[in-house]
Amino acid sequence: MNPSPRSPLVALFTGLLLPGLGQIYCGEVARGAVFLLSFALLLPSAAWLAVHGPRALLSPVMVVGVLASLVLYLYAVLVAYRSARRLRQDFAPSAWNHGTVYLALFLFGHAFMLAPLASYANRQLVQTFKVPSASMMPSILPGDRFFADKRVGHPGGVKLRRGAIVVFLYPNDRTTMFVKRIVGLPGDRIEIDGTSIKANGVELRQEEVRDLGAPSLNRLLAQHQAFRESLDGVSYTVLWRKDADRKRLSLTVPSGQVFVLGDNRDAALDSRDFGVLPLADVTAVARQVWFSFDREDGVRLRRTGKLLD
Repeated sequence: MNPSPRSPLVALFTGLLLPGLGQIYCGEVARGAVFLLSFALLLPSAAWLAVHGPRALLSPVMVVGVLASLVLYLYAVLVAYRSARRLRQDFAPSAWNHGTVYLALFLFGHAFMLAPLASYANRQLVQTFKVPSASMMPSILPGDRFFADKRVGHPGGVKLRRGAIVVFLYPNDRTTMFVKRIVGLPGDRIEIDGTSIKANGVELRQEEVRDLGAPSLNRLLAQHQAFRESLDGVSYTVLWRKDADRKRLSLTVPSGQVFVLGDNRDAALDSRDFGVLPLADVTAVARQVWFSFDREDGVRLRRTGKLLD
């Protein structure tokens, strides 16, 4: 075929559309395939390593994976641009150097590689959530973004336990996700009387907490009492409003259900309101805060890396 110089701008554009497509436009099929496959596998691989490695490294591994994916994407675009500049005068196109082929590769790459692998990582391994409400204070603050382990209910996946903070479908609106703490598993006897909670006859409440670790949180103590609770080796702090009226509750958690509570007990919509929760509706276990921001405090660097389990 007659020479057909490569346009650096077209190489740049095709590379932005799909990692590796710019290389294929420049006739570098093998390099383009390597860029596409590497980009498609990088984030799912990081997610797999994150959930199978030490808990404290989940957030760093995921952040590094995202940054590495971005760097690889931009590098592939840059390499395609440079290749096109080199081939401005000396490129003899093959039969597959055609717009129709590029479109087919773009559709195939997104539909059968990038989208399925990204969906697998998001649905089966790790998902990020943002918390808008105060129902889990002081464990989780409004504006926290955290990574959650999505392997709940999968073979070899994470097992639910008392004290775990879980993400689940809100029973009264299944388009909404809630985050609360599991207090009761199937067969457990739960008793609530005032600020006293018992699981199978064991009192959860321990000593009163008078310092929540930050001035913005300590201001809550003017209207709240804070107590340390312990449940199956998990220790956490809960808030109760002073002088609030509360109903007594006593129940046995049915088979296939869990009982969940918010840590900010008088500001949480939880199993005291909507009842026990089907295990099948629990979709993830909260693991680690990776970023936190609100208008009052700005970026809360001290929250970065906070473990939630």
